[in-house]
Amino acid sequence: MIGIRGGRGTLPGRRACGLAALAAVAVLTLAGCQGDGTDGKAVPAASPVTSAAPSTTAPQPSPTSSSPTPSAEPTVATIGDHTGATVGRAVAAARAGGLRYAVYLEGTGASLDGGGRTASSWGASEKVCEQIDDPGDRNPSFDVAFVVARDGRDCDGHLLHTPAPTRTTAGGGTGGTGGGGGTSAGSGGGSKACAITSPAGNCYADGQFCAKRHHGLSTYGKGGEYLTCEQDAAGRWRWSDGHAG
Repeated sequence: MIGIRGGRGTLPGRRACGLAALAAVAVLTLAGCQGDGTDGKAVPAASPVTSAAPSTTAPQPSPTSSSPTPSAEPTVATIGDHTGATVGRAVAAARAGGLRYAVYLEGTGASLDGGGRTASSWGASEKVCEQIDDPGDRNPSFDVAFVVARDGRDCDGHLLHTPAPTRTTAGGGTGGTGGGGGTSAGSGGGSKACAITSPAGNCYADGQFCAKRHHGLSTYGKGGEYLTCEQDAAGRWRWSDGHAG
C-alpha cells in the first residue's frame, strides 16, 4: 500500500518537468531565431548588381582649321635655261652642277617621261633647241637633257640646204642651176653668206672635210663658191665646188 501511494505522488512532478522542458525548448528556439539580429524577420535576398554598359558613342573630333598642303620641294638641283646657247656651254654647266645630262636629237620624241634618240656625237658649237629639266627626278636617265638638231636639219626639223646659185646669162637674164628660189649670185662672184659654218663659225673652203650631219648638203664657201659635201675619189667626205683640184 505504501508503494502505490508513492507512485501516484510522483505523477504531478513528472508533468511539471515535461512542461518545463517544453518551455526550455521554446525559449531556445526563439533565441535561435533572434540571434541573427533581424528580430525574427526574414532577410530579403540581395538583388544582383548590374554594371552599366559602356557607351558606344564615339568621341567627336574637335574641328580644326585646314591648312594648305605645302608644295613639293625639288629633289634635284637645276641649272639656268640654255635654250639657244651652244650645247658645249650647256654641258659644261651641267657638269659643274654635278648633274647627269643627256643630249637628244630633235624630232625623236625626247621628253621628261622618256623616249627620244640620243645623239651619238655633237659639236660644241651646236645650238640647244630645247632643254628638259627634271627637278622631281622622274626620269632615271638624266637630271637635265639638251635637244640638238638632227644631221642636216635645224631646230624646226627643216633641211639645212643652201640652194644652188643662179648665174647671169649673156642676155642679162638669169638661168637656174637646179636650185631655184635660192640666193642669187652674179657672175662677178664675191663673198656670199655661209649657211653652214665650221664649229668655229667660219665658212668652209673647197677641199675641207665636212661633218657627218652635212653629207649631201650645199653651202657657199669663203670665196663665194658653191660647195657641196660629197665623197672624193678615196671615199672621204669633203666640201667641193665640183671642179678637180
